[in-house]
Amino acid sequence: MWSQDLRSKFALGVLALELLPMLAMLPVILLVWILLLEVGQLAALIATAASGPLFVVSACSVILLFRRYALLQTPVGVHHLRSQLGLEKWFGDKLLEVSLELTNSLYGTLYTSRWLRLLGAKIGRNTEIATIANIDPDLLTLEDGSFVADMASVGPATYANGHVAFQRTEVGRRAFVGNASFIPSGTHLGDGSLVGVGSVPPVAGVKPGTSWLGSPSIFLPAREMYDEFTEETTFRPSRRKVVARYLIEFVRATLPASLLGLSTFGTLFVLYLLTNTVPLWAMVLLTPALALGFSLMTVLVVAAMKWIIVGRYRPRVEPLWSGFVRRTEFVTGIFEGTAVPVLLDVLSGTPMLAPLMRLFGVRVGRRVLLSSTYLTEFDLVRIADDVTVGPKVSLQTHLFEDRVMKMGTIELEPEVSLGCRAVVLYGAHLGRGSHSS
Repeated sequence: MWSQDLRSKFALGVLALELLPMLAMLPVILLVWILLLEVGQLAALIATAASGPLFVVSACSVILLFRRYALLQTPVGVHHLRSQLGLEKWFGDKLLEVSLELTNSLYGTLYTSRWLRLLGAKIGRNTEIATIANIDPDLLTLEDGSFVADMASVGPATYANGHVAFQRTEVGRRAFVGNASFIPSGTHLGDGSLVGVGSVPPVAGVKPGTSWLGSPSIFLPAREMYDEFTEETTFRPSRRKVVARYLIEFVRATLPASLLGLSTFGTLFVLYLLTNTVPLWAMVLLTPALALGFSLMTVLVVAAMKWIIVGRYRPRVEPLWSGFVRRTEFVTGIFEGTAVPVLLDVLSGTPMLAPLMRLFGVRVGRRVLLSSTYLTEFDLVRIADDVTVGPKVSLQTHLFEDRVMKMGTIELEPEVSLGCRAVVLYGAHLGRGSHSS
């Protein structure tokens, strides 16, 4: 049983997690409120539009501050869960979850490496890190040139029989960790190795230069290579390209917060204008309608950005440091950081999601149950009539092995059913009535 002291600290941790989003938003709210009272409505609107950087810095600062008080250093070994360390581990994991929610667009950028270093991870130069999950930062080492794709779980602690085990995890130079793969703690991935999508490495370890796919994994004697791309476009970009990417990704990381802030500002401002002319009962009824209207406007803005910046997606192969990859990754970041949380996520599993996804270029048939927003190159997804796409399904129209973006179509014929968290890779054609659990 937990002691009274641990229970009190647990309650304090729950309170801190509840207050964290509000503390992150507090500087923005104070700035906009002061300008609204002291200068005027236009100044407050401009401040809201420019508030993205302030929110991202504020959110990261609060998370980092709480993390310093939670778990400064994770001790290697096996420890009891009902302990001070177990409580600190729980709180630290929750902080990383909040980080992924509040600053999602920060991940998958050059700023991710800097952020993880602040959390205690050992990150080499020229690394690429997407939405990495379930990590113990101070036990994680990513060597120079390594690549960790979306939602990979790298070095998570092991839980069993009321205990938790911590080990150090290392990803070697130029090693690749695929989307949604699972790298157990204590693993060492050799230099130039590859662990594919949804895969686990072999128990015996991963030797340098080897490739593995599946769970349990099988050895791949060869993998697709593109020798026409130079080191400058894959691993060794010029200083000019690095600076340009930092600038582009600064906007990518901060613009979602600004757009979400403008949506909220618009809703509150219209309600303020109606205060003296509409009775209270009507205001109560109008509030959700106004919020929905401004959320829809935000989705339309993001859809317009997609068509202006990228246009229509077509199958192609591009190196990591190409202009096209910068544009498509920018659009993906804005979509996932703005359109999804403002409205699309709420509409998942309803008939209203499909029409909005068509705005982005997804071809969706009739009577489709679409319960996932995990797709990026919208025009490459073709969903026929009577298809069921379950929660958290990833329609993965691109992969990034060896820093080359390979992009292709996914076709789901009538009556296809995809179960929760299924991953469908580019080039897949699922025939009529096929199922995936």
